[in-house]
Amino acid sequence: MEKSKKIFYGWWVVLVITILFFVGGAAPFAVVLKQLMVQFHTGRGEVSLSQSISSIAGGLTGILVGRIMNRHSPKKFMLWGSITSGLCMLLISLAHNLAFLYIFFFLGGVAGAFSNAIAMFTILSRWFTRKWGTAIGIAMAGGGIGSIAIQPLVGILAQNYGWQATYIFAGSLVLAVNVPLILFVLKDRPESMGLLSDGDEPGQTAVPESGNLPVKSTVKLQNTGPDNERFTYLKNPSLWLMGISFAFVSIGSSAITTQEVSFLTDMHVSDTIAATARGLTLGIGAIAALSSGWLADRLISRYVTILFFFLSMVGMLILIPAVSMSQIWPFVIIYGLGIGAGGTLLPIVTRDIFGARDFSAMFGFVIVLLSAGNSIGAPLAGYMYDATGSYHSVFIIITAVYIAAIVFIYFAFGVNPKPLMRPSKLPK
Repeated sequence: MEKSKKIFYGWWVVLVITILFFVGGAAPFAVVLKQLMVQFHTGRGEVSLSQSISSIAGGLTGILVGRIMNRHSPKKFMLWGSITSGLCMLLISLAHNLAFLYIFFFLGGVAGAFSNAIAMFTILSRWFTRKWGTAIGIAMAGGGIGSIAIQPLVGILAQNYGWQATYIFAGSLVLAVNVPLILFVLKDRPESMGLLSDGDEPGQTAVPESGNLPVKSTVKLQNTGPDNERFTYLKNPSLWLMGISFAFVSIGSSAITTQEVSFLTDMHVSDTIAATARGLTLGIGAIAALSSGWLADRLISRYVTILFFFLSMVGMLILIPAVSMSQIWPFVIIYGLGIGAGGTLLPIVTRDIFGARDFSAMFGFVIVLLSAGNSIGAPLAGYMYDATGSYHSVFIIITAVYIAAIVFIYFAFGVNPKPLMRPSKLPK
């Protein structure tokens, strides 16, 4: 009698990472931005600078993490990073001045580099090859669902108990949920359990790591050792075009999602409805995370990425003239779909260019550019509002940034047109 087939353990790994992203939906900063301004008697720019400090710290630490990740256990990195992140959030609730806030956002950024995207996607790249895009899409959808489910609750906590309660809630959630899941359920690689990637049986052939890639490096690599080889990759224009494109997108998404609640409350919308709108903006991204991963398993990621960047740009064109919630809701849907795909597509595009072998090192470098974008977006929007009393100019600049991102990602894949479908999906 044939043995009943068990669920491949890689899908349990996906579920754990999905829950970790779900918990990330509790991040309270955008919801409590105005309360922080009142607490520290300062403007939106100075408070938003804490996000930049966190992004810069995480990006620079990401270079180190990416280079050593392949030689060590990502699970251990994630465990200690999550413990530190949770504690930092609890300590932020005690902040009595901006310097205290900046210090713990800095430490939280460093901890995030160990516990977030680089380690998570490195683990997923070991468990999945053919189903890599789908696995990432499912995991990233957790963040969107978490935003829908948790952001309104964060808004209620902020309105009734103050900003300190939101950070106690978020930190406690990380320590109570993330840490046990990483410790007891997460596994570094399938081989540790006698399994193969994608749940393949012995002798079943997986797609090669670096074969069938849409982009071939234009730089000839010398046989000078792995570290020098990675530095040679830095001469590849594709890496810079791709990294700058996603950095542009992160400028836009960090500026808009960080300031969205403040923009809506300026329109005399309640804190709870504003937090709900932001939660939906991020939450609708769960659909984009799933669909972009599914599409990128079938189509060349160049075209999938352009599609979702275009949706972000259309969302901004809707936001620019918006003066009421009836105009905001279409923005929430279209912009949410656009930005929700970025986290899924970045690792897919990175592996399309470099393959799985050097993924963590290359992704660690790209994260630096992404972090640079994040560090620019939020304070740029805050300082421009402080100077002009309006977000109108910010929205126009962000629209132009999305147009530039589309151009850069197109050329990151080379000048010549590529086939629409992946080689493995072409009809025989």
